[in-house]
Amino acid sequence: MQRYTISVNRNSKVSLRDLINRPPENFVDAVDFLIAEKDGLPHDAILEFPTIGVLSASLNDREAADLKADPRVTQLREDRRVTGSPLPSPIRIAGEFITNDQPWHLEVINAKKCWPTTTGKGIKIGVIDSEIAPNLPFLPIKDGLSFNPSAPNWYEGSDFHGTFCAAIIGCRPTHPSMIGVAPDCDLYALRVNKNGSGRSEYLAAAIIWATGNKLDVLSMSQWDPDGADDPHELPWDDVSRAADDYVKAGGILVGIAGNSGTFPKPWVTNPGRCSGVVAVGGTKQDTKWWNGSSYGPDDLPELESVEIAAPGYAVNSIMPDGSVQAGVGTSFAAPQVAGACALLKQLKPDLTGADLRAILKKAARDLDIAGKDAKTGFGLLDCEQAVTSLLHV
Repeated sequence: MQRYTISVNRNSKVSLRDLINRPPENFVDAVDFLIAEKDGLPHDAILEFPTIGVLSASLNDREAADLKADPRVTQLREDRRVTGSPLPSPIRIAGEFITNDQPWHLEVINAKKCWPTTTGKGIKIGVIDSEIAPNLPFLPIKDGLSFNPSAPNWYEGSDFHGTFCAAIIGCRPTHPSMIGVAPDCDLYALRVNKNGSGRSEYLAAAIIWATGNKLDVLSMSQWDPDGADDPHELPWDDVSRAADDYVKAGGILVGIAGNSGTFPKPWVTNPGRCSGVVAVGGTKQDTKWWNGSSYGPDDLPELESVEIAAPGYAVNSIMPDGSVQAGVGTSFAAPQVAGACALLKQLKPDLTGADLRAILKKAARDLDIAGKDAKTGFGLLDCEQAVTSLLHV
């Protein structure tokens, strides 16, 4: 038996429960169930996402073959795990990159120049990631939930990744050597990983919850560690549809291109391929492209490819104990873009996700060839230029 996600045409009148012959009690509302369940995902549980026309169920080979041939089914996909960790590269770098001053990436993206005007105050940012340290005075969490049924809450565990990403977004200036891009934003912990691993269904559930609870920005530093199987691999329907609904509700979902740049198949990975997700690539300190950052192929549609880049190599942030270290991966580029969205949103709260996406790409600094390219999109994140352009419209 293998777990699959199964999707149908959203405009059809197909009942999801008619697709699989199982007892009614096996079908559960995915979002409610994943929040409530704390003993792991039961094999016989069928996760139902009624608002996006998706099921997640364990199937035998015969059932999978029948559904693949079923004209009502638009996508049948074997379950794929997601992670934030940039395999196979080391996640942390010790030594020369660790500073006692404010993090260098703030200078590169021109964030500090925006703070006299905007700090992201009052903007709700959800961090879809691993657990986040709960008791750091310089990293207050407004609220949190776990969407991973094996993780009892949003804060317990030993994975630093969620804390690291959250601090890049919103660490308060009370930390002696770290401050976030949007240091006055409101952070929400939306946990999807345990021990560095989760499922696409958990991402979809977190996004649906964020839509219903009107979060302004989502930062989702998650990728498929196996890379893209095919240069034109289809977006994952569960995440893609949830992301589309979030965007239609006015939000912006910032994700990552992935960390497969050195793989034989270096292409942009899911869920960064979903059109509702802004895929962020990574650069080094000298603003050159970081070679671990996923890219291409060249003919990917704009909204499925790398759209913008930010520092992703040797990025400073805080560990769960509050100490500062340096990390590697596009995981740490996306939170900078999410923070930039909060800076803009504070100035004009009526900006939609589509507005923010367009402003950031237009304000980006070209890094390679003129215009968009496969590795860095429209260029390097420039918070100051984005804010200036907004104020002078």
